[in-house]
Amino acid sequence: MKSKVGIGLMMLFVFAAGLSAQASTVAYWRFEEGPAGAPVSHGGMPAGVYYEGTADSSGNGYGLSVWAEGWAGYAYRSEVGISPIPQTGQVNQFSVKNTGGYPAMFTSSEDAIRYITPSAFTIEATFKLENGGYRTIVGRDSYGTNTAGAKTEAALAALYFQAIPNNALAIKFCDVSGYWHEAISAENIFTGFDYPTNPDGVGVPWYSMAAVSDGSTLSLYLLEIGSEAGWQLIAQTDMTASGSPNTALTAGLGSGSDWEAGNWSVGRGLYNGGHTDRAYGFLDEIRISDSALSVGEFLIPEPASLLIAALGSVCLGLRRKSC
Repeated sequence: MKSKVGIGLMMLFVFAAGLSAQASTVAYWRFEEGPAGAPVSHGGMPAGVYYEGTADSSGNGYGLSVWAEGWAGYAYRSEVGISPIPQTGQVNQFSVKNTGGYPAMFTSSEDAIRYITPSAFTIEATFKLENGGYRTIVGRDSYGTNTAGAKTEAALAALYFQAIPNNALAIKFCDVSGYWHEAISAENIFTGFDYPTNPDGVGVPWYSMAAVSDGSTLSLYLLEIGSEAGWQLIAQTDMTASGSPNTALTAGLGSGSDWEAGNWSVGRGLYNGGHTDRAYGFLDEIRISDSALSVGEFLIPEPASLLIAALGSVCLGLRRKSC
């Protein structure tokens, strides 16, 4: 009897946690269409034309399109970092992996996500990447917004959530005032794989990374899934030191033949107006929120945070004064 009560209360907790986590979700790409081995559909459209192949699980309708099937696309894979997703209880069946040398996914220019300028935000992603140079997991297209502060470089895009050379990790963005902010980890903070000798990254850990801006502090966290270490704060920057009057994320400027300002990208970045910084490997569970989430609110929360919250739910449900 006690076990049934406990299970029921845990299910209620997971459901409530899921509702809370979704309250500030802008976009959430889970790549659950499948089946394993199938390409993320581009609907037979010409290369570069938007076609929603991956749904937005937030309910906001901000789906992703691949650039093209095959040489510039992705395929569903049964390898995943974790299932179910601890924060929501949802089963995780698939990830995606690039199928060619020019992988890219992007949001529609018709969608409102193109224009958001959140004063606080959180970006999360689960990944297993090839070794390499700059590898952008999530980006935002732009040219010419970085005009103020200690660093001014027109070629920079609006945002990079990425791995960089020597397997460091970084969150970098330009704010609405033209100031540049970045938090960059130490080198060799994660382990990648080499495609020629280990094309599927067998034996290489999955990771989840989260970047959080609360308007004053920019923080970068990393979790090696399956490790007992839990979430690690791997980089942090005091944005108030920049002198910026407004550190909200810019919506971007400019356009090109294959991009428009404010669009979000997955699996590639933009630099000097050109597609670049491809992230080869596995990507999964990518979520953008317009608030600064705590570690306990991440899709994969700190184990201790989950336990405390669960115990709190049990105490509330049973109304035990001893709790």
